[in-house]
Amino acid sequence: MPQKIFLFISILTFLFPMQLIFANDSEARFAYVGSYTRGAPGGWSSAADTKPPTGISVYSVNPGVGDLKLIQTVKSENPAFVVVHPNQNHLYVLNEINDYQGKKKGFGSIEAWKINDKTGKLTFLNRVATAIIPAQIAVSPKGNFLAVATYMGGTYEILPIEGNGRLMDASSVLSQSGTGPHHRQKIPHPHAVHFSPCEKWLLGADLGNDMIKVFQIQGDQLKEISSTKLIAGSGPRHLYVHPDGSVIYVINELNATITVLDFDSTTGKIGKELQTVTTVPQDFPSEKSTAEIIVHPSGKFLYGSNRKFEDHPLADSIVTYRIGKDKKLKLIDYTTEGIKFPRTFMIDPSGTWLYVMNQKGDTIRQYTISPESGKLHFTGFEIPCKVPVSMTFKR
Repeated sequence: MPQKIFLFISILTFLFPMQLIFANDSEARFAYVGSYTRGAPGGWSSAADTKPPTGISVYSVNPGVGDLKLIQTVKSENPAFVVVHPNQNHLYVLNEINDYQGKKKGFGSIEAWKINDKTGKLTFLNRVATAIIPAQIAVSPKGNFLAVATYMGGTYEILPIEGNGRLMDASSVLSQSGTGPHHRQKIPHPHAVHFSPCEKWLLGADLGNDMIKVFQIQGDQLKEISSTKLIAGSGPRHLYVHPDGSVIYVINELNATITVLDFDSTTGKIGKELQTVTTVPQDFPSEKSTAEIIVHPSGKFLYGSNRKFEDHPLADSIVTYRIGKDKKLKLIDYTTEGIKFPRTFMIDPSGTWLYVMNQKGDTIRQYTISPESGKLHFTGFEIPCKVPVSMTFKR
């Protein structure tokens, strides 16, 4: 680099934050939020009962501030999970239903949408069937497959993605088996799919049989690589692999715990259990329900959500942990103010803010994340949104 240019940049760096000098490629420009349009598990507000949501809400994201402005709404049936393609040009939407195309107890479905890069607005591409009540989707890092876990269908599925972003019918469907001791574990309930950072492995969590599994996509087929069974009746709901690929964090819905598992990202083998921590205090009532789990992009912090099914000061909360050098968790804090049945939350791509989807509060609430402590602090921004339950970003 020429000496004069280097000197100029050095002066600017001293005078101004770096994010003001260069465009931040990790900063989100648009946000997409899915809302239940009928039969919301766990319930919804009286306002939503009077006038249900449309489906998907599109927001612009204010640079450097992170607040949201509504720019579009489009119709979608129970869009319970949304994800943006790695190329940032397409949105995929999970329809948590069992009657796609009017067939009672027939199919769930996934929608593909084109994203306008300049405006962020959506244009519908196509829709394909899955087994009933799909629960979570994930796009492979190379962008050529979409993975699905179907809660009532009892399957893990992969759907090829065409070059234009359209979805094809499932190329591989793996049906699961097994049960658990809890009354919600009479059949398998695959609830989560998540690709590892190294891009080689697809991980799944099954709430119905307490199983964590690792798959690999070979050609256009899923092949099981390894598995482990958690404590009977724990009900693993969602999972997240640490950014360095060394451990798996699993949030267990039925007993309100988080399990830390050793993971070999080279072979895809799940190792021993390193730790299990509770997401609620010892005096918590017997009826528990966790939901989401996300590791901060820095790898230093982990966040989980508790949803209120019984009265307790921490029944509706986001719980924060510090991740140690040994990858074990240490409780930092609970965030409760303004939170009402947080089915999901999302951290923006830059790791600056955490947004809580208040399913029963009809709002999206923004918190800043302390880079030193990981603690959440309300920014003062909260926007109305009926029954928000999923969120993703476009850069």
